[in-house]
Amino acid sequence: MNSYYGTIAERWEVLSGGTNWQGLIDPLDLELRKYLIHYGEMAQATYDTFNADLFSKLAGSSRYSEAHLFSKVGLEKGNPYKYEVTKYLYATSSHPVPDAFIVKSIRLDAWSRESNWMGYVAVATDDGKLELGRRDIVVCWRGTVRTLEWVNDFDMSLVHAPKIFGDGGDQPMVHRGFYSIYTSKNPAFPFNVTSARDQQGGVADWLPTHHRAESNNV
Repeated sequence: MNSYYGTIAERWEVLSGGTNWQGLIDPLDLELRKYLIHYGEMAQATYDTFNADLFSKLAGSSRYSEAHLFSKVGLEKGNPYKYEVTKYLYATSSHPVPDAFIVKSIRLDAWSRESNWMGYVAVATDDGKLELGRRDIVVCWRGTVRTLEWVNDFDMSLVHAPKIFGDGGDQPMVHRGFYSIYTSKNPAFPFNVTSARDQQGGVADWLPTHHRAESNNV
């Protein structure tokens, strides 16, 4: 099969960058376009389900359950790429961060004052595997969510990230707020006994092992 022709199921490695997208960009390959839209919609789901209403006691949580996420955000009907959500990801921060990162309800009966829903892990179903060519595993994180936050995001304080890159060798710098949200944990809060990093890492490591008898990727 020529790498420039065929379905997503036949070409997923090429569409994922296996040949650095050579010959696929200009003009844009139609299957690559579908591929990009597909994953863009998966990412958009994190915004569509996130409750950013400060007057809601559930502010900072997902509006929809794991079982109903894709149907509620419009990604199920007519979509051949079927997935099952296997885990929701929650985060806290040990460092003060703007409301753009952690949304807190102003109500006294708020579901949580420390935790925020941050994304999800999903795995392709048997039907989805047929369309995608492998047991696709997707980890989707939401970004910041408040008005004018795009300007504030560029006012970045950078820190080293040993919990991600280790202590040796070169020390890349990362955004302090995102690093805190990604790596903080607090055993006092049930959703944050482990950090968001460890939550997604545990599931993303387990799923490929669970499906090791078949082609899969994260």
